[in-house]
Amino acid sequence: MSERASKPIDWKKDSQSFDGVAKLYETYRPSYPAELIDDIVNLSGIQADGEILEVGSGTGKATRLFAQRGFSMLCLEPGQNLIDVAKTQLNDYPQVQFECSRFEEWEANQRKFDLLISAQAFHWVPQEVRFVKAASILKPQGHMALFWNMYPGMNGAIGHELDEIYRKHAPELVKEKVPLEKIIQERAASLAAEREFEKVIVRTYSWAQHYETGAYLGLLNTYSDHLRLSEQRRQMLFAAIADLIEQHGGQIERPYLAALYFARRK
Repeated sequence: MSERASKPIDWKKDSQSFDGVAKLYETYRPSYPAELIDDIVNLSGIQADGEILEVGSGTGKATRLFAQRGFSMLCLEPGQNLIDVAKTQLNDYPQVQFECSRFEEWEANQRKFDLLISAQAFHWVPQEVRFVKAASILKPQGHMALFWNMYPGMNGAIGHELDEIYRKHAPELVKEKVPLEKIIQERAASLAAEREFEKVIVRTYSWAQHYETGAYLGLLNTYSDHLRLSEQRRQMLFAAIADLIEQHGGQIERPYLAALYFARRK
């Protein structure tokens, strides 16, 4: 199955688009496998009193998985609407704090952390800043854990029919499939080449989530490439997708491959 393509990234504009759909993001975006979180905690050896910096916390999808374990966290998020939703969701965790800021613009003021995490967000940080700044805010022997839910595409008839719908209504969102294994290897090699980090570990986690028709359309409404479509074209696309899902019983299973990139500060 083909993957969805996007126009050249305007990282600042595209990342801001999520703030306009904060409630949809919280409702429809998936969480992360418990095994992935277990691995981060175990690999980092972070202690109960350890401090975590999260880059691009969104509505707190990943935040709560660490907060539930009692860790103190400072979460950086440039979208105020996203922060407002996250605060509501994490109201029972006073050890979690938020700052409305981009990572590259944030002033650490000599504060150091045991672990930096970023879920679905680190690619929005300008490349020339990412790893240098990440290393600068970590304690000696501190760790960094970057992870994403990736979409391997749907197999079978419904996957083929979805491709046809996109080719008809939004052809600019379709490109030939790039094997996820290649993307994962390239990201791992990029991290391994950074002078600031060492002992890179890459792990993947296959899982899936079921969506009813309305929920699946809600999910699509949180993707920046879909949001860039005109309202009319997006509605035509969504109507066709809704009809397809209803023809297949009113529910769709979306596969995910969560990828973790873990490294230690040199």
